[in-house]
Amino acid sequence: MTKTVVYFAHANGIASPCYQTFFDYFDADIELKYIPVIGLNPDYPVEPKWEKLVAQVIADIELQTPKQAVVGLGHSFGALVLLMASYQRPDLFSQLILMDPPFVIGKTAPIFELLQKLGSKQIDRLTPAGLSLKRKDAWSSREQAYQQLRGNALFKQFDERCFQDFIRHGLREDEAGISLQIPKQVEADIFRTVPSWWWRWPRKAPNLPVHLITAEQSAFYKQGFPQGLKKIYGIEFSVVAGGHMFPLESPEQSARDVQQRIRSTL
Repeated sequence: MTKTVVYFAHANGIASPCYQTFFDYFDADIELKYIPVIGLNPDYPVEPKWEKLVAQVIADIELQTPKQAVVGLGHSFGALVLLMASYQRPDLFSQLILMDPPFVIGKTAPIFELLQKLGSKQIDRLTPAGLSLKRKDAWSSREQAYQQLRGNALFKQFDERCFQDFIRHGLREDEAGISLQIPKQVEADIFRTVPSWWWRWPRKAPNLPVHLITAEQSAFYKQGFPQGLKKIYGIEFSVVAGGHMFPLESPEQSARDVQQRIRSTL
């Protein structure tokens, strides 16, 4: 029997292997594919509008699954990259599931887009870019990184197994000790260049099934981004417990929710 291929794209700063516990809860009839890290390949650099990052994902899907359309499953940054890819190449996808993407939409979106074009430093305050640049990014050992990061607001609600996955795969060894797998400058650059035209273009969903999953405590949900997306683009959404990082807070339930959504559309 042909397996359903799910192509995953990770959140900014969280490499795909960090989701291993989440992946482990997918059934045997689902085959997972992904790029380990988006944004570090010099052939596909981080640029305004994310065009090269979208091209990287399209090229990788073509390489890994040349004869089968995939279910695009993305978290945060990765969800938005997959959505953008689906507008260019809808033939590559059978459906999309977007886990809390960072849509810039609503009344403040035109101002945000203008600030981006002007290169305003306010973008670092309006996005997590400023916080990313202030992050500690070097430790003497993984044990020290664990102790210093476990109580961090980003990781505090992580399932312990998912946090261990981050310590294992989200960090790397270098000459000085341990550092972030995804450099904080790259993470900040991705936040700074988040596409902000959604309020004016294309104002319609791609030509395939799309569903958005957000979370009760997500800042995006509280700011009305999924609601605005539904109003303008007609993309339905569901709300689960937890925060923006819900796939890593509740990996088993999140995997169950995603698979239920996949099967309801196949």
